[in-house]
Amino acid sequence: MPGSRPIPPTLAAAPFRIADAQAAGVTRSQLRGRRYSRPLRGVHVVRDSSSGAGPCLAELCRAARLVLPSSAVFSDETAAQLLGLPTPSGRHEVHVTMPPDSAAVRRAGFVGHRRELRAWEFTGADGVTVTTAARTYVDLAGRIARPALLALGDAAVRLRLATVDGIAAAVADNSGCRGARTARELLDLIDGCAESPMESVLRLLLVDAGLPRPEVNVNIYDGDGEFLARADLLFRCARVVVEYEGDHHRTDRAQFAHDVRRGSRLAAAGYRVLRFTAADVLRRPQYVIATVRAALGV
Repeated sequence: MPGSRPIPPTLAAAPFRIADAQAAGVTRSQLRGRRYSRPLRGVHVVRDSSSGAGPCLAELCRAARLVLPSSAVFSDETAAQLLGLPTPSGRHEVHVTMPPDSAAVRRAGFVGHRRELRAWEFTGADGVTVTTAARTYVDLAGRIARPALLALGDAAVRLRLATVDGIAAAVADNSGCRGARTARELLDLIDGCAESPMESVLRLLLVDAGLPRPEVNVNIYDGDGEFLARADLLFRCARVVVEYEGDHHRTDRAQFAHDVRRGSRLAAAGYRVLRFTAADVLRRPQYVIATVRAALGV
């Protein structure tokens, strides 16, 4: 803004309190202007002039660090999002875990949990402290559906944020937590080769129906050793490939043409390819199960 006082560098670097602004020469009246925004009561940030959107989750959590106790650790869906793990869509409160003897977190938009966290159960992400992927898996086990929990575990291993053994250790350390049984039952199915949440959901649907456990995202070669395709799910003995098709397979012309050629190559090599969409998996699960069962002949 021409002629206006430059924003103090100490304020541009991170969220700040009103007292910090006043110490830097910024008045309350200026804080109410267009150059600043208030993600939380008592905390301000320099507004991003290139975007009209509000603060992202990481910025909101960094702002919250100024008003939350030092023992607070971001957890549950908040930790999952900051770690880049899939979480079910829905409400977007900020989840915070505090020691069992702490006062409750009483801020609009925040959900407080009282839990004991060991030193190895929290880590850093986006400039704040969050529960590890393994501990987040345990904390969410009693609050999200089994398919979503498996998708989170698959992603944690794929992104190298955890190992199956590490998740198993977290489950064992917190065996009394809500959902611990579900968390433990899914351990054997966690597979870091899964490349999308819906692939995880589809795989669990088939295994829960009593079908054989498929191989996950494996390369298929013909009799001469030539690469044919990479299969989402492969039932090798039956030569059946099961694919989850995201919407881009329909809307992207190049992807659609690639899928047609790929399907032809697999068919010529004696493979049967079954393709399902999100609507099939989520709204017609029995159709998916029956189709795969018939193809497998079981």
